[in-house]
Amino acid sequence: MNWAVELSASAIKALKKLPRDRQAQIERAIDEMEADPLTGDVKPLKGPEWKGRYRKRVGPYRIIFTMDRKAAAVAISVILIRSEKTYR
Repeated sequence: MNWAVELSASAIKALKKLPRDRQAQIERAIDEMEADPLTGDVKPLKGPEWKGRYRKRVGPYRIIFTMDRKAAAVAISVILIRSEKTYR
């Protein structure tokens, strides 16, 4: 089953600011998500402000997304570099 993957404006902006090699790495991870969004290092996020969201680890970066299983759609809300303040 193919999943439709959509990036938010802030995710696109963050992706464009990354170095070219990292952009390619994250684009490959996004392409993998079209086949199965839960492959790789994916975990559901905890906490009331993160309820229903998942994170996919791609090196030092995190892809934060939600899934709609009925519509087979993935909405990537943001791409972050992992730091102490990432999930706060």
